Amino acid sequence: PEWELIARDVLTCEWIDGTRLHSAAALREAGHDPHAIGRTVIQSFLRQAIRDGFFHADMHQGNLFVDAAGKLVAVDFGIMGRLGRKERRFLAEILLGFIMRDYRRVAQVHFEAGYVPAHHSVDDFAQAIRAIGEPIHQRRADEISMAKVLTLLFDITALFDMSTRTELVMLQKTMVVVEGVARSLDPKLDMWTSAEPVVRSWITRNLGPAGRLEGAAHAARTLTDIVADVPDLALRLRRLIVHADEAGTGDARRLERIARNERRNALW
Repeated sequence: PEWELIARDVLTCEWIDGTRLHSAAALREAGHDPHAIGRTVIQSFLRQAIRDGFFHADMHQGNLFVDAAGKLVAVDFGIMGRLGRKERRFLAEILLGFIMRDYRRVAQVHFEAGYVPAHHSVDDFAQAIRAIGEPIHQRRADEISMAKVLTLLFDITALFDMSTRTELVMLQKTMVVVEGVARSLDPKLDMWTSAEPVVRSWITRNLGPAGRLEGAAHAARTLTDIVADVPDLALRLRRLIVHADEAGTGDARRLERIARNERRNALW
């Protein structure tokens, strides 16, 4: 966006020179490698979704270009998707689980995220997921659709009372389009091999020792903020008691007892 040229009813964006991704032949004529670009398309989308939690949700050929330097360029950000940290971890772990054929881990991730109610059996859910995952490893790479796997997974989770997650539905729909673009450039593209470095890198970074240290630091900052808020909480509770007493509720003593309990709970 060109911010200085934007107003309430005007959106101005910078101009991009590049070759559209409509034709592999046109890309070759422009000196680019369609196979490498296809791999870049899928990895770029996964980095947006898993690493950044903010992804372009309309990545069709008309919105994607390759500039003279071979860089993938996206335009038209009218539809964007967001994933919180929990959703990003969920996506990364289920993709890696399918890659590694660890179906029980895929099932556990659903329960840990709270997507599947606890009264269901992890083993039963893992067995249902296995029925999706095993056929993947019996086919050629170019016959496997990552988007189709996610679609089947969401169908299975519906049977286990998983509620619809809008952000995951948008992700799945976008992945269908992204996969189609990538395969149009390289029909034999191995989606799972292309995805693995991005997924494994995020998991190593965020769930490994460095990520755990960062998580602990974030938790410590959060705890500090809570403790810092305790005096303010106590003051607000006191004001509540005073106002209630002035209003003649006749139950100020009960409110004071509640305030003491709340202060003690907050401190703990």
